[in-house]
Amino acid sequence: MSSPLPLVSMAEAGDPRHVGQKFAGQQHLAQHGFPVPDFFCLTTTMFQEVSRPILPAIEQLISAVDSTSHQDIRRVADEIEHLFLEVPLAAEHEAAILETFDRTFCVDGTVAVRASVVGRGLEESEDSETDPFAGVSSTFLYVRRDLLLERIRRCWASAYTPEALIYRLAQGRDVRGLTVAVGVQRMVPGRRSFVAFTCDPKTTERRMLVVAGHGIGEGVVQEKVGVDHYFIHPLTGRIDRELGHKAEMLCENPAPGGGLLHQPVPEPLRDAPCLSEEDLRRLATLARNIERTFGAPQDIEGTFTADGWLHVLQSRPIAFDFRKIRVWGCANVSESFPGVTTPLTYSLASHFYEVSFYDLLRRMRGADARALHDQTPAFQNMLGFIDGRVYHSLSNLMHVNGINPFIALTSMRDLEDVLQLDASLVLRLPGHRESFPSTASYALALGRSVVGALSVTATFQRDFNAFEAWWKQTLAGLRSLNPAREDPLVLIHHFRRVWTEVGNWWGLTLINHWYINTLFGLTRRLLRQWTGEDPSALLVGLLCGARPDASTHALLSAVALAESVRADAALAKRFEAEDAEAVWRSIEAGEVSPVFARAFREHLSEYGDRGVQELNVERPNLRETPWELVRIVQSYARTSVTREALRASDLARRREAEAQLAALLQGQSLRKLAIQQLLERLRTVIGLREDSRLWRGQLFGFSKQVFAALGQRMAERGTLGAPLDVHYLTMKEVMDHFEGRSVTRNLGELTRLRRREQQDNQERQPPRDFTTVGSVAGGIPRAVEAVVEDASLFKGIGSSAGIVEGIARVVRDPGAVGTLNKEDILIAKETDPGWLFLMLASGGIVVERGSMLSHTAIAGRKFGIPTVVGVAHATTRIPDGARIRVDGSTGSVTLVAA
Repeated sequence: MSSPLPLVSMAEAGDPRHVGQKFAGQQHLAQHGFPVPDFFCLTTTMFQEVSRPILPAIEQLISAVDSTSHQDIRRVADEIEHLFLEVPLAAEHEAAILETFDRTFCVDGTVAVRASVVGRGLEESEDSETDPFAGVSSTFLYVRRDLLLERIRRCWASAYTPEALIYRLAQGRDVRGLTVAVGVQRMVPGRRSFVAFTCDPKTTERRMLVVAGHGIGEGVVQEKVGVDHYFIHPLTGRIDRELGHKAEMLCENPAPGGGLLHQPVPEPLRDAPCLSEEDLRRLATLARNIERTFGAPQDIEGTFTADGWLHVLQSRPIAFDFRKIRVWGCANVSESFPGVTTPLTYSLASHFYEVSFYDLLRRMRGADARALHDQTPAFQNMLGFIDGRVYHSLSNLMHVNGINPFIALTSMRDLEDVLQLDASLVLRLPGHRESFPSTASYALALGRSVVGALSVTATFQRDFNAFEAWWKQTLAGLRSLNPAREDPLVLIHHFRRVWTEVGNWWGLTLINHWYINTLFGLTRRLLRQWTGEDPSALLVGLLCGARPDASTHALLSAVALAESVRADAALAKRFEAEDAEAVWRSIEAGEVSPVFARAFREHLSEYGDRGVQELNVERPNLRETPWELVRIVQSYARTSVTREALRASDLARRREAEAQLAALLQGQSLRKLAIQQLLERLRTVIGLREDSRLWRGQLFGFSKQVFAALGQRMAERGTLGAPLDVHYLTMKEVMDHFEGRSVTRNLGELTRLRRREQQDNQERQPPRDFTTVGSVAGGIPRAVEAVVEDASLFKGIGSSAGIVEGIARVVRDPGAVGTLNKEDILIAKETDPGWLFLMLASGGIVVERGSMLSHTAIAGRKFGIPTVVGVAHATTRIPDGARIRVDGSTGSVTLVAA
């Protein structure tokens, strides 16, 4: 392959290996019609030609640098820059640069000159998908023709600035073999500038973040001016604003060679929104279109000129380290496992998720056995146990659902709706196209998963009927057991046998959930499209009138008992006058009608595993507390509710909704027929879900009995203080005790510790949804109670998640500080890349200026340092040497009492 030209136009700047990813990205934008200012590019070929005479000297300097000495790094950087300023430039290159400048911009034009560093591979290059190398290469603005060549030389040298060297050395990257492309671009006199992240760079939520300030973009990016933050929610379009005080803006200095100048923002604009709602909606549309062309979340820089024209100056991928990010949510899962629960409940729930989802993916056939085995950590970590509460690890849950390419392609948005995510998550899903090494391998996996989906669909009803028959037969066998009389190892044998079979069947319930999500999502989208109205209320009525399912049967059975009470004067008087436990004793003693007593016991037998929080092992079910059923019947008996009235009401709601649908789709018979077919299937699968929920309650009811019996044995032997203490152990810890694998004899002490922890957890205010970066234990946000004028609490913008406690070190001049350590929290007015040495050494960072996109925030996220920006007057209000606590998730900084 021939060497690329030393100098190329914007139209030719498509190969990132030669022009750097910054300019290849701009060429991509221009090709797709986005408003990018004209530029030309000096390729890495020219850099190699120019640097060849000085390369031995550069490598000698680099090989001898002391990476632990900021002073030595700066010395080496200065000497390398001097080499570039003095190296000869071929006359033909100099002439070509100036001629291209004149042709592109005219002689008296002004330009921005920017470097883009290219490493040995694109992943080690500036603006890569895994590492932006933000702020470490040089940019020069408002450059006129007479200074162009000197600025280009300084851009070449910027591969070896102190910040670039520190950044690469801190990550163990090679600082040799670097090349630099330089872009020369028309200077746009921006009046309002912004950076837009198409998703939240801290949490991966697909909530657009826009940071904007007055003047040119350099002031916004380099934290030199006040800024606003705008958060645009993708599903609702809602815009949240955090407006900053914008006293200054960065503009061109009109004096010859003056560079940049700070100017005051007009008084009326200082605290007003920098961008209007119209600006933001226009920008959001543009940003989504840019992301679509690149196929990945983008960090976009741009500006509005005085005439209102929007210019795009850069777009690069947002760099996420998905190994460290965990997104947590309690929506949906809290329906099954609400509130503070116990380790035993959590361990059963986690095991249930693991075996059920494994069976789902096995049945769908989108991945072979080895591929499923390789995803074992994700299967085992779909749930988290945080402050005694069960959370979805949304990162792992979405990851597991995305293993199958067909599900990843067709159903992830519907799953996000079910999980009640306000904004979808950007995750690396193994079944997505970018996860495969080639188009052919992706096509093969997708084809296999489509065949699997069709096969599952074809046999689903038959398989589900077989599943139901298996469970009813298994349940009958389990109910013949007497756990209190069985040997512990025999009980464990039964438990393992049942749960092994669960792993061969229960994936069908998730396939059914997949049908529900897909059918519901499709029906809702079609109704919205064909009627032009929000179909949410209409769908509620249309889904009524289905065949009675297990939940309906349980309700109607309880109502039937209430009808029997109302029909028997003596029974009605007893239910009205006595408390529930007394009524149960009379039923047990045979003091009521034998027919009623039999019906009551039949309800307990069939539905006795139902109850409040029925999956929480520590909560007794109706079978264990039958007087709770008495209370339910008492409440129904006091009303006039009947089974017939409930059925009639259900059908009436459906008929009313069907009449509304007919009116909305009048004259559209084919569309009406399609909706009716979808609704009929949707009612069926929703009924199957309710049936399987009863079976799930019965499965957990059996498990409760097993562990209650095992807890009794442990208490009898003195291992536990009381039988119920078994709830404070995990199922593995209990079985390990009986099977010779326990790592401690002091299980009683362990349960007492966990009981105390549970009491503490009851007092905590749990977050609903949150993201952790790095260790989850250190990154859980804590609710901060509002305190008026609390002198110990400071608020800013959390820009790099994590919690750290240490000593405040107020730094005004980074050159006057030798170094910091991980016990120190760096407090500064603002930082730039020159502070990187101190930033990497510190345990946390707090600055007065800055935003989610600033160098401070990016460096904090890159190196996992808890960071809060935008803390007003931090350097004067936070005492040097004070002990403080920094929460990079919530943006709070707290003085800790000595």
